[in-house]
Amino acid sequence: MLLNNKLDSLFKQGAWRTRHTLGPFATFQNLHLLRELIKRDFNARFTGSALGLVWAVLQPLMLVTLYWFVFTFMIPRAPGSKDDTYIYFLIAGLIPWLGINEGISRSTTSIVDNAPVVRKLPFRSELLVVVPNASALIFEAVAFAIFIGIVLVTQPLPRMLWLLPFAFILQFGIQVGIGLFLAASYVFFRDLTQILGFVLSIIFYLSPILYPAAGRFEKYFNWNPMTPLLGLFRSAVLSSAALPEVGSIVFLLVVASGVFVSGLLFFRRAQPTLVDLI
Repeated sequence: MLLNNKLDSLFKQGAWRTRHTLGPFATFQNLHLLRELIKRDFNARFTGSALGLVWAVLQPLMLVTLYWFVFTFMIPRAPGSKDDTYIYFLIAGLIPWLGINEGISRSTTSIVDNAPVVRKLPFRSELLVVVPNASALIFEAVAFAIFIGIVLVTQPLPRMLWLLPFAFILQFGIQVGIGLFLAASYVFFRDLTQILGFVLSIIFYLSPILYPAAGRFEKYFNWNPMTPLLGLFRSAVLSSAALPEVGSIVFLLVVASGVFVSGLLFFRRAQPTLVDLI
């Protein structure tokens, strides 16, 4: 109750500030409000759970362990393949995907799930879309910290570790852009979540997560922004991973910027009608 009262006060302050702030990035001015929203999101997700925040680490670790077991013991190894490093390749790709999948899935319903807040208070409702993506990115950062600690047991400190924040920023921009588009669309089309699960499954298998972007489908993988994004993550945390080509990184920058800006513009255009439909 105390947190809700505090949020009401912060919402009103945030509404006043965003009305008196110019520019398309006014959503991100009230960082204190965003912090409280993320704190509320954490409390809502883990309240009543015996393990609490521990599940944020256990869930991805269990999924990673499952994939490792399947692709190490159940699927036969190719002759001469270096499967001793496959587990590192797999985890370095799975961790970002888990963050992307969670952020996009939860942000799709973020406006409808918080309908009373959107109807009651005149603040920038884009913040409600940012919150699940920020939460997913925080859990992802924790998972990467654990993973890097494990990698350092058998490998030297990656020289490209400084690229990790850069990869996080690009991922966050893509997630928020897609989330803004889907959150606004879900208000008009409630079957979107059913379709989204299938689409995300397709993207998962068309991305170099379980396998490298090689073979006869390599040219299709190169048009997937997940390819250079996962390449950045792998080159940042694995000493053996090569840095993506400059052209693919430029492509990723263009896609991330375009997705974020177009998603924000679409949301802003639909925003006046959202209150009447949720």
